[in-house]
Parts: sequence; C-alpha cells; structure tokens
Amino acid sequence: MDSAPNHSLHKFARLPRRGLMMRVAVLGVGAIGGLIASRLARSGCDVLLCARGETAQALDAVGLLLDTPDGRTIALAPDRWTVMDTNVQEIPVELQGWADYAILCGKSYDLQKLCPIADTVLSLNGIGLCLSNGIGHMEKLANFIGKHRVLGASTTHGAIRIGPSEVRWTSRGTIKLGAFVNSDLEPVEPRVDSLLSALDEAGLQPIWSEDIAKTIWSKLLLNVAINPVCAIVGTLNGEMLLHPELFETGLAAMEEGARIATAEGIDLTDFDLAQSLEDLCRATAENRVSMLQDIMAGRQTEIDSICGEIVKRGEELGIPTPRNQTLHALVKGIEQSTHR
Repeated sequence: MDSAPNHSLHKFARLPRRGLMMRVAVLGVGAIGGLIASRLARSGCDVLLCARGETAQALDAVGLLLDTPDGRTIALAPDRWTVMDTNVQEIPVELQGWADYAILCGKSYDLQKLCPIADTVLSLNGIGLCLSNGIGHMEKLANFIGKHRVLGASTTHGAIRIGPSEVRWTSRGTIKLGAFVNSDLEPVEPRVDSLLSALDEAGLQPIWSEDIAKTIWSKLLLNVAINPVCAIVGTLNGEMLLHPELFETGLAAMEEGARIATAEGIDLTDFDLAQSLEDLCRATAENRVSMLQDIMAGRQTEIDSICGEIVKRGEELGIPTPRNQTLHALVKGIEQSTHR
C-alpha cells in the first residue's frame, strides 16, 4: 500500500540565505498577505509564508496566481518561498530568528496567535509590522517583541482571495508605515530604509507617516462606515453613493468613532469625514469590502475589532455609540446565522 502524503511541510532546503537577499516572513496569507508575499518574492526577497490548512498546502504544492489590476496573471511557483503550516507544526529550529522582517496580515482575531510566531521567527534586530484591520495592533505586537522593533502600518491596496492559491489585486494603493513616539525607528535608520526600499521595488508604494496613530485611526473610521453597511446590505461599495440613507448611516458611525479618537488625543481637524467616505466609495465603487467577502464565505468577520472596538472604548470613555452598537449587533447576528 502506498504511504499517505506528507503534509508536515518540513521542506527547509531553501532556508539558507541566498546571497544578501532580505528575509521576510508573511504571517497570514489571505488577500493582502498573498498580494504582499507574491510581490516581495517576485522582486527577489527570500519569503517565508506562515499559513494554515488548505492554504498552506496549496501554496506549498502549486504556488500562487496573482491577478493584477492591469489584467495580467502572474504565476509564482512554490519554489519562490518556504511554507510553514501553523496548524500542524511547531516552529522548527531552522526558522527561529530567521527573518529580518515579519509582516502580520492575518485577521485581527488571529493576532494573539500570530504575534508569538513573529517573535520566534524574527532575528534579534528584526522588525515587525501589522496590516490587520482595527486599532491597538502596534501595542499588541510590542508586548511580544518590544516597541523598538515595531512599526505601525496601514494599507489601501485592494485585494480579493479567489481561492487558496489565487489572489486578485483589485486596486493599487499605498502602504503607510510609522513608529511609536520616541522610537528609534526612523526612515533614515538602515533597517527601516531597507524595508521601504524593498516595498518600493515590489511596487507596493510605501509612504512614511509621521503620525501613524492618526493614519490607523483614519482607516478605522472609514472601515466603521463602509464595512458593516455594505456587509449587511450585501452590496458593492459604490452603492453607498446611490442611496443617501446608507451613506448617512455610515457617516453617523464615523462621527461616533471620531469623537472617541479625539478623546484619545488624535487630531482629526484636517480629516473631512464626509469627503473621505465619498472619495473611498467612489475609488472602490466596484469592490466588495472584506467583511462582505467573509460573510459570503461563511467566515468570522472582524466586526469586533471595528465597530466593537468603538463601542468598547466609548463605554470606557462615557461616550455614546448607538450607531456602532446597532451595526455591531446586526453583523454579529448575520455571522452567527451563517454558522448554523
């Protein structure tokens, strides 16, 4: 009888550094993780993919197809990276301290599992950053690896996961990076400069933000407006501009979030809520928000880290958030009904 296939993914022959190539671990290989991993691998970085289950098996066996915004399909063969299935194995000695950078792209509810993995695979001088939705991720990652090794990050790239081994890059955007106040990590610091250069060479448009907390909060406010509304209605982003009641609902949720941000010391005086929401809906009119994609696929959403976080902080600060409470409750109801 033939033996069963080996799914442990212990294939570390590629691990030794090839020349002076940058080593990057991408933790969570969904839509954004797949986009970033494929672009970095194609530009010459040595990439470790930390995925799980079916996704890990597909990436290791067949690689990844990236459908670009200009209509091309780029095939990345499995020998372009090393894959670690976080579901079935502990981190091998060969991977401990291996990475120069760890980019966390998993869902916000997976960060508690991904942060210690980042801590283990990063070199002592390595840098970690998190591109998950929500707020508080910098601080969470810093609890594991220290503030001096953490960059805040936020992206406007749009991507959809077509399957375990295919990602569609729906719209080009930027990746904004920044550091904690009083951190030693600045653009001129060699480790940061190297990361910015690698992201630029990969075509991911990195931008340094002098106020990354404001950048992350601004994205959260837009997510609070567009993600739950489009997920509940089941519509493309552009529909919010065609139905005033949808736009006003999203804007009201944004305004509640802005009051929380202001109370926490975030200066939003130059952030026009209504105009920013209109611009986003127009720029991504044909896109489906990630929350709607999750609901359609029967997956857990990130509503707890978006509207739920606004509600939680509002309760702590004594600031009412009725619109966010309603949106949170509705999405949780839909989420639970799809899991029956």
